[in-house]
Amino acid sequence: MDREDIESRRAENQFWNGAENYQLRADFQMYRPDGEADLYFNTIIGLVYRLYDYERLRPLFNTFQSQTSGAFYTDLFWLGLEGVAFRRTVGERPVLEDLRRQYALQVTAQPRKSAEREGIHNLRWLWFRRALGDPAQEDSWEKGVLDDLTFPVGCTEEELTGRMETLLHKWFKRARRSVTDRQWAAFAGRDILHKGKKRSGLVSGNALRRLGEPGGGPVEEEGRKRFWQKNFLLRLGQGQTREQVLREYVENCFGVSMFPPSETAAAEKALCTGNHKNCRLHFTKGVLPTGHVSKETAWERDMFQRQREKNRAYYQARLVQNQHILSQLAQQLQNTILLQSDVTDSRTRAGNLQPRLAWRAGALQDGRVFVQRQQSELGDLSVDILLDASASQNQQQEKLSTQAYLIAAALTRCQIPVRVSSFCSVSGCTVIRIFRDYQEAGKNDAIFDYVSAGWNRDGLALRAMDWLMEREQSDHRLLILLSDANPNDDQKIPNPGMLPGGRDYGGKLGVQDAADEAGKLRKHGLSPVCIFTGSDRELPNARQIYGKELLRIPSIGWFADAVGKLIQGRIQAM
Repeated sequence: MDREDIESRRAENQFWNGAENYQLRADFQMYRPDGEADLYFNTIIGLVYRLYDYERLRPLFNTFQSQTSGAFYTDLFWLGLEGVAFRRTVGERPVLEDLRRQYALQVTAQPRKSAEREGIHNLRWLWFRRALGDPAQEDSWEKGVLDDLTFPVGCTEEELTGRMETLLHKWFKRARRSVTDRQWAAFAGRDILHKGKKRSGLVSGNALRRLGEPGGGPVEEEGRKRFWQKNFLLRLGQGQTREQVLREYVENCFGVSMFPPSETAAAEKALCTGNHKNCRLHFTKGVLPTGHVSKETAWERDMFQRQREKNRAYYQARLVQNQHILSQLAQQLQNTILLQSDVTDSRTRAGNLQPRLAWRAGALQDGRVFVQRQQSELGDLSVDILLDASASQNQQQEKLSTQAYLIAAALTRCQIPVRVSSFCSVSGCTVIRIFRDYQEAGKNDAIFDYVSAGWNRDGLALRAMDWLMEREQSDHRLLILLSDANPNDDQKIPNPGMLPGGRDYGGKLGVQDAADEAGKLRKHGLSPVCIFTGSDRELPNARQIYGKELLRIPSIGWFADAVGKLIQGRIQAM
């Protein structure tokens, strides 16, 4: 178990300490700048869940998702909730007073950023100076914001959200009616507070991690990696349709389509049916179009490039260990292939007559009384590696790109054709990004271009991979997925009978859809195997989708042995 997993579990225990209910799961976790779970704030988050019906607070957090300043609004709301939860419970938990003081000293130890008058750092600094009983000098605007943020202890959930809406409208000119109520869509809009999502990013602030938050890209702050979603609205130009704008944006961010429009349309007609009706597909090799791009697109490209550099740096920092794992894995696979190529004697209907078998011809009408010496052949084998590139993988992008690289490089050494791809979903369009194709043995380094963002419609991704793999002429095909097995998409599942609305693609429905698609692959003779990258929470999902074809690697030291046995088993089964 790596340090990140340890601290994540510690944060969960701290949350439960406040919530007093082990059945609850938090949407947020707090970490200190050194990466350790923060006892005080995680306890406060738990207390909020215990004191209030969090489901009634959730909609306000959801509306922040589609706004440029949404991370700031989220942090600000949590300051207000921290204050009211502390005042309500300090009498029954006296230790909170000491914990709050320690936390306040930590926050105020850093100098005030006077240039960021409306920034969260400045307001947090002033808030906890108040908590220390030593308020700093505040101007009228700062005093007004913090006074309004000091919610009365008797507030209900509706009153808390109402006061927060009023505060944002009064001091930050935020419209009371959310942007998503007035305009049609937001880019890469993963539900940042969707139940069950794991492995998210950190919102701006003192390392407040939001479980399930979308990740537009990395930002360095206080020595920790932070991911946050720069949401913005796709605006229609004159004479443009929604689909044209979406296609243009997806191409500018992920790369131009590798197929002509007619072929993409044919794929959508064949695959975007049933639960995936009204969805779109985009297959790309990452070649970006030239020419002018919008400011938002340029921002995304820059964030993606920074992550790619981090992926490569992560691999190089562990070069000796990675080379050792690669050698081990390649050797295991080569041994398996050699065993499969052994000379064997097989009973046949022609060849060298075996007197000891001759009686079977007359007695059993079994004409296989001859023996031929045959060289066992593996046959044509192609391997596809598919990475979940949704925002839930934000905190392990470097690790996943390294793992995919090691598998692909080992297969390359064994001269087994391998293709490496990733999938994510943007505003209903599932993007399949191919980093290296079967014949591109020299392009393994491109796997480090892996970046996570957006949603994940696992069922449609499995359909798309089946369609892609069917186009190749191979005797045997193997599909390996690196995924947290937690389908979740903003494009709804259509209601039966063409009724208006739809059902959310996520939770039990999303898992069942992915399981159904995995079952169809098995019927086609293609059993997908999953290298599970999620937490204990998502493990039942993975088992439902992939059954026994599931591998969980406890640490990198087990990687070569575990993955080697997985691929060996599949080769031997062939």
